[in-house]
Formats: sequence, structure tokens, C-alpha cells
Amino acid sequence: MKKLHLVVPLIACLAVVQATRAETVKGRIQAVSKQAGTVQIGVKDSKVVVRIDGGTKLEGFSSIDELNPPDLIEAEREPGQPATRVKKIVFGLPPGVEIDTQALLKIMTGATPYYLFDARPVKRFGEAHIPSARPAHPQDDNFLSLLPADKNALLVFYCGGPTCPFTGKAVDIAAKAGYTNLKGYQAGLPGWIQSKLPVHTDADWLEKNLNKQTVVLDVRDLAASSRAHIRGAVALPLADLQAMTQRFIKEQTIPELPGVSDLRAPIVVYADSHTSKEALLAYKDLRDWGYSGVTVLYGGFNNWQQAGLETAEGPAATTIVYEKKLAPGAIAPEEFIALEKSREGILFIDVRTDKETATGAIKDARLIPLDKLEGLAGELPKDKELILYCANGIRAEMAYETLNKQGFKVRFLNETITIDKQGNYKL
Repeated sequence: MKKLHLVVPLIACLAVVQATRAETVKGRIQAVSKQAGTVQIGVKDSKVVVRIDGGTKLEGFSSIDELNPPDLIEAEREPGQPATRVKKIVFGLPPGVEIDTQALLKIMTGATPYYLFDARPVKRFGEAHIPSARPAHPQDDNFLSLLPADKNALLVFYCGGPTCPFTGKAVDIAAKAGYTNLKGYQAGLPGWIQSKLPVHTDADWLEKNLNKQTVVLDVRDLAASSRAHIRGAVALPLADLQAMTQRFIKEQTIPELPGVSDLRAPIVVYADSHTSKEALLAYKDLRDWGYSGVTVLYGGFNNWQQAGLETAEGPAATTIVYEKKLAPGAIAPEEFIALEKSREGILFIDVRTDKETATGAIKDARLIPLDKLEGLAGELPKDKELILYCANGIRAEMAYETLNKQGFKVRFLNETITIDKQGNYKL
């Protein structure tokens, strides 16, 4: 009987320990790896990797294909295990308020006056916003003062997509203040970008970001860019860009802007005005190539000059020099190459799938697919630095978050890499 009395409390204690391991995490998606069935979310000041498999209960979506940054999700899981439940949190609007992309375009091109407001935090507005929008964040004290005096005016609000709450909050505050003609574009800036419609960047934002981490393209003809151009801009006339598109199609090769393999790189194109056909067509081509961070400079070069912002005379550079801003834990490509050659105190880990590594992997790299990494982490050495890589950096960063929290000395490559069967690679 004494043994029985000891066993019962022990079982209860174990149950408590197991229960405390389960957790609910909530955050916005920063990256998605559909191949590995994982998403990385931001939770307060940290990043959490959530794994989704066949046993995960999905709420608000039917597959991982429907998840994208910056969607908001809530996940129930035990660390190291696939999530038991993942819910996509979507904020609704009152009946009759929500409009889609086509309806917004109809408003923007119609004869009826309208006011389009970007309800995201104001600091995000300058880098990218929908044309004709103006910033108005509902949590700012001056929000109502930014709205027109006419309570019957057509007001349209948008923010960061269906999982962003600020469109609904803006509509609610405006309605309580007496505004009667309210619409909400719930797809938000991500939906607009996904539709490959033009996105604007403000001159004051660009002036503060004229560096090697922002690509600025002058798509006017060479005669115009040689007279004067934005300091640091690269001359790439629209005709040359379109010729590159035709070459990629003819040769059936993957389009790539010379010197910019990062498809998420911030790229600002400009011509004389934001309505110039050169700027709009260049934007379209680059979006078709797969670059998601392309924008058009609002006001174009004419507005830049009139504002007295810095310009340069003479021929602009024709070679792009782009440096990707290193994320926490990322390794510079040059150092990756140097360490791969030396291998001193280093272990390279390839977190791609078995199918991917079958076509080629770096010599002597440890091959551990991302979805198996947590289960095999105990076999990895802690006396070496671990260098993680995948096809484009997304899964490598997720692997970094996993191993970094377990005390490993680890960094990851946040670059696109191709590897042949002999182990030769190209970044």
C-alpha cells in the first residue's frame, strides 16, 4: 500500500510537469517555409518557430499555403513538437464596409472625391504605401484631426492586411465620431502588393536611406540621368530593363537584377514623376521578376529636385552595389565562403529536405531537414560553431532560432544558394 501511495503522487507530479510544458504563443508571421511545414513568428522581443503537420488542427485556414507575413496566428504547442492547434486571427468589419481590390481601384479612378488613409503606425508609411494614401493611425491622439470636416465624405481605411486590427479600429472611431460613408480595404498593403499594383515611397524616407542596403534605380534615358540624378542612384533605362526581360524569356532563365539576388531587397525606381510610364513599367517588370520590395518614388525626380534634396551631375553609376542588411545571427556571404574553405572549428548544417540535398550539398555538411532538427539537436557538438544554410535563408533562420535557444554557438546564411552534385556552390 505504501508503494501505491508513492506512485499516485508521482503520476500527478509528472502530469503537472507535462501540462506546464504546453504553451500558447501568439504573434505575426515573419517567414514561412512551406517545404518544412514551419512558420516563424515574432513574440514580444523574440522569435518562435511553429511546426505544422497532419495532426495540427487548423482554424481560419485550410493549409500552410494560406499563411503569409504579416498574418497574425495563435498556436498551441509543446516546445520541440508540432503545434496541436494553429488559429489564423482575422479582424472583421461591419456589414457593407469591406471592399476588395477591384472596388478600391474603382473608387481611386472614379469621379467621386475620396480620402484614403493608411491606418498602420506612421513610421511605416514613408517606406511603402498605396498611391494617394495619407497616414492616420487610430491609436494616435491626433487621429480625428486628420479626417475631413465633412462627415459625409467617402473615407477608406487600410492597414497591414486581414490580420491587422487597425482598419477596423479606424472605422470604429470614425463611425463613433459621426462619419457616415466608411469603407475598409481589409486586404491592406499586402493584398495591394500581391496584386502587383504600384506602391509609393516618400522622398523623405528615401533621403534617410540612401545607402548600400537600398537599391535606387533611375529608369529614365541616359541623357536625362546624366544631366542630374539622385545621389547614389544607378542608371538603368527602361529600354535596357525590358531588353533584359526579353532575354530571360528567350533563354528561359530565372530573372535577376545584376548584383541583387535578394528578392526582398528594397528597390526604389524613379523617373521624372511617379506617373511617368518609365517608372510604372519598370515597377511592373521587376515585380514580374519576383522582387517583392519594389516601390515607385512619389513625385519622382522633379519633386526631389524641387524639395532641394541632394543630387549629382554627370553619368550615374551603372553597376548596382547592394548589401543585404544582416539579420541577428546572420553571417556575411564573404565570411561564409572563407569559413567553408578553412573548416576550423566549424560544422556546416544543411536544413533543406532530403529531396533537395540529393541534387547536391556542400562537402562534409551535416544534412538535417528542418522538421527533424529539434529531435536531433542532442547529437550536435557544442564545441564547434554551427553554420546553417538552406535554399534562400528562410529555413536556416528558423533553425538558428531553434538552436540558439538551446545554447549552441550558431549562425545562418540568409542568402540564395545553389549547389551542384560535386558540392560546388554559388551565392
